[in-house]
Amino acid sequence: MNRFAAYLAKFAAVVVVVAAATAGGTWAASHGVPVTGATPKVPVVKPHQQAVLMVPDVRNLAFVFAKGQLEDAGFAWRVVGKVQGFPANTVVAQTPSPGAKMLDNGAPVVVLTLEKTKGYPQTGEPQDSSPYAASKDRPAGLAKG
Repeated sequence: MNRFAAYLAKFAAVVVVVAAATAGGTWAASHGVPVTGATPKVPVVKPHQQAVLMVPDVRNLAFVFAKGQLEDAGFAWRVVGKVQGFPANTVVAQTPSPGAKMLDNGAPVVVLTLEKTKGYPQTGEPQDSSPYAASKDRPAGLAKG
């Protein structure tokens, strides 16, 4: 009988250890998963619709930041005027104007006019156009907003 009692005690110990190990998972499962917020809705673009891009306002920004914002927004860019595309130069004008809506037909172009920024040298090679080809500009025909 001593052998059976020892076996029973070991079996009981294993059952207690397994129950303790799974108790946390059982408790968590019974309380559900916490919800952190609403699931964002992804816009559905029908095959006959083109997405619309809004031209960001890059005026008064250093050229290096302006071209980054335009590329992130899906636009190509080109520099015109006497001042070339050195990183420290400042954007003084842009066409189309900020807030204009363009059809996303590849990479609509935004034309930038720059001026030299006092106190900063124009070093390196100027970059006067985006590293990828611009698509043909097509206004979305929507009101600004």
